[in-house]
Amino acid sequence: MNVTIELSDEQAAVLKVQADAQGLTVERWIEQIAGQLAPSTSIAHLQKTNPEEWARRFHEWAESHSRTTPLLSEEAISRESIYPDRI
Repeated sequence: MNVTIELSDEQAAVLKVQADAQGLTVERWIEQIAGQLAPSTSIAHLQKTNPEEWARRFHEWAESHSRTTPLLSEEAISRESIYPDRI
């Protein structure tokens, strides 16, 4: 499906900066956002995908996440913090 939208020069510039920060074209970046907002409700497409294509898409998905997200501490993921009533 093709979609055409009218943007101001300022809006287009902001989108370009954000896409560049992800190392993507504006078009590809918007495709990724659309995929996140309206994900496929079926996994049928994976059954038709060869393993190399699946791996490529998986790595693409993994790389789309921020690497600057802080990791959880050991305490935050400890059994005691998850199930405080089962100590």
